[in-house]
Formats: sequence, C-alpha cells, structure tokens
Amino acid sequence: MFGYVIPDKDNMLIKDFNVFQSFYCGLCKSLHKTGSEVTRLCTNYDVTFYSVLMHEITKTRVEFARKACMYNGRKKVVVLPDELSLKMADLAVLLVYYNLKDDVADGKKLRAPLAWRLWARKRKAAKNMPKIDEMMRARFGLLATLEKENCDSIDRVADTFASLMRDITRELIAQDEAKKSSENDAENAETKKFLTDDEKRDVDDFTYNLGRLVYLMDAVDDVEKDSKKGGYNPIVLNYGKCAEKADYLVKNADELSFLLKSTYNKMVGAYNRMDVKMYEGVLSNTVYLGIEMQIERLLKGEQKCQITRL
Repeated sequence: MFGYVIPDKDNMLIKDFNVFQSFYCGLCKSLHKTGSEVTRLCTNYDVTFYSVLMHEITKTRVEFARKACMYNGRKKVVVLPDELSLKMADLAVLLVYYNLKDDVADGKKLRAPLAWRLWARKRKAAKNMPKIDEMMRARFGLLATLEKENCDSIDRVADTFASLMRDITRELIAQDEAKKSSENDAENAETKKFLTDDEKRDVDDFTYNLGRLVYLMDAVDDVEKDSKKGGYNPIVLNYGKCAEKADYLVKNADELSFLLKSTYNKMVGAYNRMDVKMYEGVLSNTVYLGIEMQIERLLKGEQKCQITRL
C-alpha cells in the first residue's frame, strides 16, 4: 500500500525536489537512529510526503545538514531529526509492520520474516505512540474482519484506511497543540500557531480522502493479481474477476476513473482551502501533479513509481 504518493520530478523545481529528497534522507537517518539497518527499509515516499505535510500543518521549521549516505558514500543534504521527524519514523515502522501483518494474513507468507525482524522496533514505536498504535491495530483488525466477510462495499472498506489517516493526523495535531500550550516563555508564546476549527476540518477532509485514495489505488493496482490468486479485493467483487489487466481497465474505465478521480477531486478541494506556505512547492507538486500522474498510470495498467527516483 505504498508508492502512490510521490512528486512529479520532471515538473518540479530543483529547490523543491531538493527539499523532498532531504526529508526522504532525513526519514532514513531517523529510522536508523532509532532502530537498525533493517528499519531503514521502512523509508518510503508516502511517509516522506506525510512528514512534509505535518511539518507544514504544525508550522515546524526544519534544519538541514550534509551527512554521508550509508549506501553510496556521498554526502547529501538531509533534514536533521527533530521531535516530529522521530514521530514520523515511528509512524513509518507501525504502518509497514501492520501492512506486512495484513499481507501475511492474506497468504503472503514470505513477508513474515520481515515482520518478525521489525517486531522489536515496532514495540518501541508503540510505546512512543500508544494511541496511534491502538488506532492502527483497531483499523487493520477491522479491515481483516471485512476481508473475511468478503465485504463488497467499496466505501466501507476504503473508510478503514481513510479514517485511520484522518485520526492519526488529529492525534499528531493534538500533541503539537498540547506541547505549545505548555510552553510559557514569551518567545515561544509569540510563535505559537493553533489551527482554527475550519482549518482542522480542511485537514480532516484532506487526510481522509488521501487515505481513501491510497487504498483505492492499491485495490485497482492489484485487480489481476488478486483475481488469479483468489485474494480479497472490493474492486473485483464489484466489477468481476480480471483475466488480463489491460482489458479489464478498458472495460471498466468509466467506473474506475470516477471512483479514483472523485476522491482525488475531494482531496484537492480540501488542499485548496488549506493555508500552505512553508513547503508549498513540495506539497503542491505532489498533490496537483504527482498523485494525478499515478492515477493516470494506474488506469493505463502501468507500473507505479517509475518516474521519481531519488
């Protein structure tokens, strides 16, 4: 369920791509700092985007520094770990862990060893973020129940991941506001920034539809694989089994396009209402171009993540 929220590198200003790359490398550094080499595997574009988003929403400025890359030995500019970045590392581990557990339950037994290798780091992340861990356990549990019931309601199943993303964001915002409220010195008081109720509703709408879109994109992407292996997929239950993906996408083009683009348009509408300034270049490129590019690729039956490479 990863690899759908990416920037459009070919149409991105160099300065904005450098910021995105710095957040990506910073997430990798944070995962290694709080775990091991194995936890670096939890680095992905989707959580990188979410890290930029949360730094924007909470108006958290980051610091940059040149650090050596473990894989190519060259120095890269990275975002130095701050409190929010470390939370993003915990979030990445929790998302990957529960996604792996869901895959194993779906019959992908080869992913079990990796879930086992992440267990210790997952426990640490759960201790650091108990409310968010409980949210994930509950929502992935509900998703597993719906899959066992062979639920054919696309809206009901997609809501599990959509509401999870909304509620995680609510919790992180609440934590940020609680922290700011406890800061009593005059300097911090001048820089405190709390969201209004209207702003919170816009963030709710954006993150809910982002989560919904990611789930739907993943379901469309897997129609052929799930049809052949007998895996659960609400798209297949509603539009029939897929023998050849290209033919299936043509046959159901109108329905699948409406399903993805109506959700995408709601997400964009919410984004347009948000007050985005600090990291606008990265966020707008991803929202307006990158995600739409991924939708078009999916509807053509092409593989994901073939354009953006860091």
